[in-house]
Amino acid sequence: MAKKQARKKSPRTIAQAPPKKGATAKGRAVVPAAASKPARTPVKKAARPAFPAGPKKAAGRPSPSVRKGKGSARPSGSVLSRVPAPTVKPPRLLKETKITSAALSSLEKGIKLIHQREFKKARLELESLVEKYPSEPEIRARARSYLRICRREEPGRTRAAPSDDQLYSLGVLEHNRGNYDAAMEHFRQSLESRPRADYVLYSLAASQTMRGQHLEAIASLKRAIELSEDNRVYAKNDPDFASLHTNLEFTELVGLDLVPPGGPSH
Repeated sequence: MAKKQARKKSPRTIAQAPPKKGATAKGRAVVPAAASKPARTPVKKAARPAFPAGPKKAAGRPSPSVRKGKGSARPSGSVLSRVPAPTVKPPRLLKETKITSAALSSLEKGIKLIHQREFKKARLELESLVEKYPSEPEIRARARSYLRICRREEPGRTRAAPSDDQLYSLGVLEHNRGNYDAAMEHFRQSLESRPRADYVLYSLAASQTMRGQHLEAIASLKRAIELSEDNRVYAKNDPDFASLHTNLEFTELVGLDLVPPGGPSH
């Protein structure tokens, strides 16, 4: 009888036929089925460093450096980043020296005197500063501006002489106030530079009449009429000459009927 050849059994893998729990094989232990592999944890990639965001574009019209059209190159960076910042020139400071400190001290003293309305003392202090510190042009310029205030406000300072028209206006003002002596003085000063001003002579005659200087008044009025015939009519109707209506020379000069000293007869 032929021997039966042992049939070779294909090796059973653990995955193909997992043995029952606790089962044993002849002469060897059954290895339990391997546990399923755990799920692989994905490796997290390191976060990319965040770069600072570029400047926001203003809404509305695009930047003039961006050009539309095919093939136009995109500008790198902001337009403002390529424009150089304007250079601001720092204000000029006074170089501190002993001379500068002394000049500033003198200037402060002059300003303080101005606030105290001591204009004469302030003027002398500032004038001394201007002469004493020629190497300090900035401080001297400030001192000159304050000197103008002192010269304008200082009492008793020589002011510009009034013009002829101003003198005449002052004379009229004083005449209307009843200050006839002051009025005549202003009229005479006005006549020094223009002796043929008939209206000034007429006003002088009016003030002289009101002051009671009748002879001087008639002489001034005669000169005024010689220069302008209109003054004859004015004097005839001017109440300032009412006290001369009893004067024969005046009435003949202006064409009035002589009024008797006692008044008009009825």
